[in-house]
Amino acid sequence: MNCLTAGANVTLQIVDALDSGNVGSRLTPTSDSDARGVDLELLRGGNAVRFGETWDHGPSRVGMQNIPFSARYVRNAEALEPGEIKGQATLSLDYN
Repeated sequence: MNCLTAGANVTLQIVDALDSGNVGSRLTPTSDSDARGVDLELLRGGNAVRFGETWDHGPSRVGMQNIPFSARYVRNAEALEPGEIKGQATLSLDYN
């Protein structure tokens, strides 16, 4: 994120863009995903993100600040089929 001022408390929230009621950590696959048997799990700092929960980023600093996210494949109960899997998430920031 790129902040223009310092000192504002920043809270963040991430949601599954395709299913706002999803409170888990695995993204809903996009309609053009054709892989089966795996899900995409979003991670922040190596830990699974829980969609809908907020967390404190701390005070803002002037300039660019990284918010490191990664993703991993997680096996589900479906039979494995090769292909692409994609998901979408929305990150919201609140400055207090």
